Amino acid sequence: KDGSISDTDYLTTWQGMEDVQMINLTRSIGVSNFNITQMQRLWDNSRIKPAVLQIEVNPTITQNELVDWCRRHGVVVMAYSPFGAVLGRKKNGPRADHPLLQGLAQKYGKTVPQILLRYLLDRDIVAIPRSTNKQRIRQNIDILDFSLTPEEVQELSNFNVNYRLRTPAKWYDHPYFPFEKKNLTTAEIEYIIEHSKED
Repeated sequence: KDGSISDTDYLTTWQGMEDVQMINLTRSIGVSNFNITQMQRLWDNSRIKPAVLQIEVNPTITQNELVDWCRRHGVVVMAYSPFGAVLGRKKNGPRADHPLLQGLAQKYGKTVPQILLRYLLDRDIVAIPRSTNKQRIRQNIDILDFSLTPEEVQELSNFNVNYRLRTPAKWYDHPYFPFEKKNLTTAEIEYIIEHSKED
């Protein structure tokens, strides 16, 4: 109620979610922004296993180890920020005009965003691109008539620099902060310092 972030153990929260599923108020339950340690702890201490893990995945943060863990355990990976820095304003990783991206777009007669979405689909990852533009929404769906080769998927994965677009800086000191703290940008660290003065 006061806007502060709860430090309740996520296992306690998960038990409540299990109860909701057991009385048929939802078909499935999942988590977001968990790391492997958190996923394993949840897996080892749950009656109902998570159906999905929503995390940031794109060519600049491939999350191979976590994706592989999910695959082995039958957990669907859902990728937010599927375009990463490629289409963003930040200059981490390749840009949309990178020769590899342009070459793949030309080869398949698709746009660079469509290539990036297909990259995730070919890794068995569900992409959730955000758009309110009807034309872009149609383009985002129009990726089912081609596949990238395994070699092309690997080439795109080679862009990995473990760069996150989304790191909730205000949770930095939370006991269950899931990311390596070294991944914070200078701006995010400054934000944390500035807002900690207000407390």
